Amino acid sequence: MSKDPTFRVLGGLPSRSERYEAYRREWDRREAAQDASDHPVHVDLESVAVCDLRCGSSEEDPQGFCQIWTHEHIRTQGFDQHTYQRGYMDPVLYGRLIQQCADIGVSSIKLNYRGEPSLHPRIVSFIREAAGLGFPDIMMNTNGNGGARKNPQLFAQMVEAGITDLMFSVDACDPETYHRQRVGGNWEILLNSVRSAVRTRADGKGAPDCRIRASVVRTHLNAEHVDSGRMEEFWKGKMGVDWMSISECYFPAGTTHHWKAAEWRQMDASQFQCSDPYRRMVVTWDGRHTMPCCQGFTLEIDGGGVMGVPGAPVRSLREAWATANFDRLREAHRQRTWDRPGPGGEPICQSCAVTKVPTRIAPVRDESAGKVVLPVLRG
Repeated sequence: MSKDPTFRVLGGLPSRSERYEAYRREWDRREAAQDASDHPVHVDLESVAVCDLRCGSSEEDPQGFCQIWTHEHIRTQGFDQHTYQRGYMDPVLYGRLIQQCADIGVSSIKLNYRGEPSLHPRIVSFIREAAGLGFPDIMMNTNGNGGARKNPQLFAQMVEAGITDLMFSVDACDPETYHRQRVGGNWEILLNSVRSAVRTRADGKGAPDCRIRASVVRTHLNAEHVDSGRMEEFWKGKMGVDWMSISECYFPAGTTHHWKAAEWRQMDASQFQCSDPYRRMVVTWDGRHTMPCCQGFTLEIDGGGVMGVPGAPVRSLREAWATANFDRLREAHRQRTWDRPGPGGEPICQSCAVTKVPTRIAPVRDESAGKVVLPVLRG
């Protein structure tokens, strides 16, 4: 389970097979030993870098709180070097990368990084291909809309194809809050997607380790529903998901914004060492960039392109895992220097939300307004 201080689980974790638990023991060992070995335990393969929602965006706050739209906003301001182009992973590139993952001993695959993976026209075959290679864990974060707008049975098909961790980003337990926070989403499509996935798994058509999660970004809009238990009651009690996770709302690079429902305290290197660089790898949709954590939006820790990318050195996943940029980040955490302002420090870690501890702000009832609100936030 994640050590990210912004992340927590409601209730207990679902049981898993011994095969799955063995992979998780290696995941934990990498953290304890700060050992990168010669390959990652987990790889994010960014199937798409597009999305059909603009979560949290409005005329007052055009960026919203979602990472892909934040970076699209950066791009439109003329800072192309700080983001990537949008697109869909080529199925041939995917096939080469997924086979490499199997060959070098990767245990866990996630079919997204930014973006909405269900928009990829080959997403079901991507899952089936990964399942055929025998990975203990095949993951996906999804908004539950995406390709389900045209194919209502899409998420049932994903379960049948062999997904093991299907994580629906829901953020609400009523349509009004949902449409304010998940801007552009359709509540009824989301509900149908969750129901069809849960039903298919219950009918025994999914992988033995298939688990379905509802994920929530806790904001000023939904904090009362999260804290009161109403969110968990709806998604676990009524909709039948296996478990729920809550993440405190933050912007990449630590930008202050009005969506948050927590105060934040920055940790230093004596308090925190990140484990992602020893076990996790990200590959962007075009194969041009690789990263040893999920926060490298500005490419400060780029391991370079992999496999047949025009104009770039051709590296394997194993070679990218051993590049100097990856090792530099690992060493900064081993030596506890990532928080230094100069040489040896890592600005991407200093701005990362995972190096900050949230203190949740409890909603209160405003009797004059007749509704539950958050107290005025500082900063």
